[in-house]
Amino acid sequence: MWWNGLTDYQQILFIVAVAATSLMVLLILLMLIGFDNSEFDGFDGLDGLDGLDSIGDIDGVSDFDGSVDVFNNEPITDIGGLKILTIRGVLAFFSMGSWVTMLMLDYLNPWISTLIGAVAGFIAAYLLAYALNQALKLENSGNIDYRKAIGSSATVYMRVPKDRSGKGKVNLVLEDRYVELEAITDDEEDILSNKEVKVVGLSDRSTLIVTKASKK
Repeated sequence: MWWNGLTDYQQILFIVAVAATSLMVLLILLMLIGFDNSEFDGFDGLDGLDGLDSIGDIDGVSDFDGSVDVFNNEPITDIGGLKILTIRGVLAFFSMGSWVTMLMLDYLNPWISTLIGAVAGFIAAYLLAYALNQALKLENSGNIDYRKAIGSSATVYMRVPKDRSGKGKVNLVLEDRYVELEAITDDEEDILSNKEVKVVGLSDRSTLIVTKASKK
């Protein structure tokens, strides 16, 4: 049988590839039909972990408040403004990486095959992030009145730098559509991923001005 003709390594790769591909396709389908959750998809933020308040500054993230924005800071995932390290990105990495490694094993030794597979997996994760980013831009480019976002609550998707020193991204529901928009803040501290914010104005046609939501 074909399965018995595979090495143990090839069998493991096949199982990983099939599982990762199936889950990735499922998540993308759920996203396309509107069932999407940025908190589930991201690894940013370790809210609720006890005993971390004494860590202080972590890779430039000061005023530690229980959230670690490690995966959202340059240069780990801020590659061309794309968030690579998500569940979908990891699944794309293992899916493409496993398939390519399996293919290369017929011609090269395991170490070189695995290296080529890892490179292919990273490229797949990057291209997936790029494709999803472009899809969101197309979705958001319709006739939306962004002024209606003022006063609304949103969730930070990509860290919003303090004092308008750069742009981040937020997710919110606007005109019954789940959208991702660029955002700036006048706050004196960066607003980290997965934090709730309030939209207080517009900087330009589609860039929101946000502030960290007050804790109730």
